[in-house]
Amino acid sequence: MSQSRSSKVLRGVSSQTIVTLVMGLTELLFFSIMSRLLSKEDFGYFAAITAITAIFASLADTGIGAAIVQHKEINKKYLDNAFSLSLVIGLILTSSLCALSAPLSILVVDSSIRIPLIIVSCTLLLSCVTSVPRSVLHRNRMFFRMGLSSLISLIVSSVVAILLALKGYGFYAILGKLIVNSILLYFLSLIFAKTKFSFDWDAAILKKIFGFSGWLMASALFRNFAHSIDSLIMPRLMSVATLGAYNRPQGFISQISSQLNGIFDSALFPVLSEVQDDNKAIKSAYRSSVYYLNIFAMLLTICFIFNSELLIRIFFGEQWLDLKTIFIILSLTLIFNIDIRLTDCYLRSLALTRSQFIFRIIQSLLKIVCLVIGSFWGLIGFAVGGIVAIFLTTLMKMMYINKKVGIPFLETLLSMMSSWRAGLLFIPVMIFSAYMLPSSLVGNIINCIVMVVLFVTVFLFLPGLVGSSYKQNIYPKIKSKLKSLI
Repeated sequence: MSQSRSSKVLRGVSSQTIVTLVMGLTELLFFSIMSRLLSKEDFGYFAAITAITAIFASLADTGIGAAIVQHKEINKKYLDNAFSLSLVIGLILTSSLCALSAPLSILVVDSSIRIPLIIVSCTLLLSCVTSVPRSVLHRNRMFFRMGLSSLISLIVSSVVAILLALKGYGFYAILGKLIVNSILLYFLSLIFAKTKFSFDWDAAILKKIFGFSGWLMASALFRNFAHSIDSLIMPRLMSVATLGAYNRPQGFISQISSQLNGIFDSALFPVLSEVQDDNKAIKSAYRSSVYYLNIFAMLLTICFIFNSELLIRIFFGEQWLDLKTIFIILSLTLIFNIDIRLTDCYLRSLALTRSQFIFRIIQSLLKIVCLVIGSFWGLIGFAVGGIVAIFLTTLMKMMYINKKVGIPFLETLLSMMSSWRAGLLFIPVMIFSAYMLPSSLVGNIINCIVMVVLFVTVFLFLPGLVGSSYKQNIYPKIKSKLKSLI
């Protein structure tokens, strides 16, 4: 990747970082408050409702938006057609969910979620029409505006949800957050994009848009289906309360992972789309991104695993400590989620949307098999089944990307293992620390301090333990930056 393109990625990451951190803290605060206000059953019903909605939403906000970002040249007519198509799709999806609400509610849980499904269906239309102005912001690398619109929507909708929860509205409080957030995000995105849309229906342009976005839409359908399978089948295999217990740690971990992955994905995708015909640049970007993102993924995973009790106490409450084992197991998804998001970014950037669709089908089928088999061993087996499915999916997708960009998979595997080296060195120390310290809030805090000191010591004073690439390319920049601050 050339210096100018690298600078574009860095500027994109930098402009989003502050907003993303604030959003992450806001989400964590909201998560913590709601975990103390609602019951496991409330979270179970909410998880089932959003799982059903997510299947329809997969067609709402992925393909058309990505087509705008990826297309080399766009004009107002192209954008108007994209907006018109998104409006029509949104109306179809909203109507379809309303019409199917009765059988879907009975199939997944029971008839009690029929009305909530109808209420939340309006978010499908809003999601569709929002995808176009947000893609304009994305294409123009207005990352700060994208983040700011999301942040304002998040804060206002979170306050509304907390007030509803205090009034005793149960899972309707979280549904209220989704609706308010969708409305605000649409209008703020229009304002920040400074673009007005009108209805236009040109068959030739629509064919071009759908030619790129069609496979992405189908792929997103199976992606969301794969992500939602656990919430769709657990109420029948176990119970709604069990789903609520499982969904809390899963949602927390997924939320952190999504926020962090979004920074890299938003900045990397448009840049990779520009160099999609430059194989040398693609190879260079792939090698670098795999190595450095896996260092980050390993460290994040270790942080979550060895601070599981502290995280549960702070963000869930003492009443959720019985889920520590599930939390630890699900934390392993962090190490694979980043690689899956990375491979998805390359598949989209290289316009391999048909291949992405096939991988989604494989992922969905694989996850169903693993979850059903795992459910025979209860909640722990169910969680392990999900880990096995994501590991196998990651392996297959990375092997395919390696073949497409012309890099031996063994080289990438060795690079990943090298990036994990520092993290693996921390594990024995953290096991000893966790064993010696008491299982209390004070013990948890001391354990966290030990981890921070260990990380700082290795990355700032023993860079060779992290890896030669880090020592040669990143460490000198960090050292120089620290010297300038001092």
